[in-house]
Amino acid sequence: MMKFYTKFFTTVVLLLTLSFSTVVSAQQWEQIQELPAAQNIFVAKNGNLISSDFHFDYIGGIYYSQDGGLNWTKADVEDYAYNRMIQAGDYIIAAGEGCNLARSADNGITWEVLNYGYMYSEYLTEDAIQYNVCYAIIYYKNKLFLADFGGGGVIYSEDFGETWTMTDRESLKYYIDGVAMTRAKDDGMAIDSFYNMAENNNELLLFGVYFVYRLNETDYTWELLRNDSNFMGVSTTVNNRLFCGRAIMNYNANTPFLEYTEDGGRTWGHVGHADTISYDTNVRAMHSDEKGMYVALQQGGFYYTTDMGETWMNISDGIPYNINNNDGSKMYYSPLIVDSDDEYIYTAIYDLPWAGTSVSGIYRYKKSDLPVASVDRTLNDIAVYISNSTIYTAEVADIAIYSINGTLVSNTTSAIEADLSSLARGVYIYQVTCNNATVTGKFIKR
Repeated sequence: MMKFYTKFFTTVVLLLTLSFSTVVSAQQWEQIQELPAAQNIFVAKNGNLISSDFHFDYIGGIYYSQDGGLNWTKADVEDYAYNRMIQAGDYIIAAGEGCNLARSADNGITWEVLNYGYMYSEYLTEDAIQYNVCYAIIYYKNKLFLADFGGGGVIYSEDFGETWTMTDRESLKYYIDGVAMTRAKDDGMAIDSFYNMAENNNELLLFGVYFVYRLNETDYTWELLRNDSNFMGVSTTVNNRLFCGRAIMNYNANTPFLEYTEDGGRTWGHVGHADTISYDTNVRAMHSDEKGMYVALQQGGFYYTTDMGETWMNISDGIPYNINNNDGSKMYYSPLIVDSDDEYIYTAIYDLPWAGTSVSGIYRYKKSDLPVASVDRTLNDIAVYISNSTIYTAEVADIAIYSINGTLVSNTTSAIEADLSSLARGVYIYQVTCNNATVTGKFIKR
């Protein structure tokens, strides 16, 4: 548990004691759209924001904003509980239930609905097709690939969903102790339920509940890479390294937090996480941009790293939560999707559509308020993190702040953070001393 204590300089400042390599941002998420059951957020190429709302009876829909989230309009498109949106050429493709895709050529304003259920009529029952969903969809080498969740397999389109071709199904089949998957027509064999597709090393990877495959593009067969996917359902790429998270709670402390590959799935490594998030390894959403990598957990909050997982910064403030009655910890509502533009990070926070709360919706976090890591690894691994109102260190240190002309404006001793909120706008120099080593750097107070 986190501990609170006070430290006096000119005024009393409340400080938060953190575990090693984890800091908490002083800024907050803000809700910009309230939806009963927010499902998705997507940033179009022209900057439009597009969201979707999940209802079991298809009364949600797709919404768009042309002014950064100030105003939202419901699009005139039949609702199929759209859960994923991607950019495919000049189209935005939204994957929904019932083998339905919505397609927009004008950045989310107007949509047309296409259906690919006929591709599975030979393999799935009519009922299975009616309720089939697609979580795994990608635009890869000018082809739109999608993998269904009901055992149908993987198909691709070269005309943005007008027509489809089936990839090889035989290479995806496996036995489940001799019992066939209930909704498939294959006797004695089944095909995995797929959560994700991603590109790495110029190759296409497919992730299911159990297995990880790689596409052989010469004959469109699938090569089995791993049989321990265990719901490896979300991913993002940083510097040609594909990071994958598992969308399931892992109670085994030895289970890797994130795994990664750089060679198309041939070899894998893993990264750890700060102690404060070790109880929740259920990664619901991941995203990366020029600032770093973002990881959203099922109930454990929202985290950010600038060094590919060596250190983690907690940016959960503003995400709604409940209190765990057993231990008093925060249980955050689930962010389902993360996206970003030049100015903000966005996430869709989900709640049950019949819950009647106001917490579900689209939230944003200003990227200029993200903690910024300034690390000198040659000087005893002193790590310094700076937001617009606070400077943090990973260990207890002396923190001195100077104006650009060398005047001492703040001096905090034996602490892990110092308050910057009273400083005027401008450029400052920090000097952090810890374990007989010192690191200096500059920052801008906005």
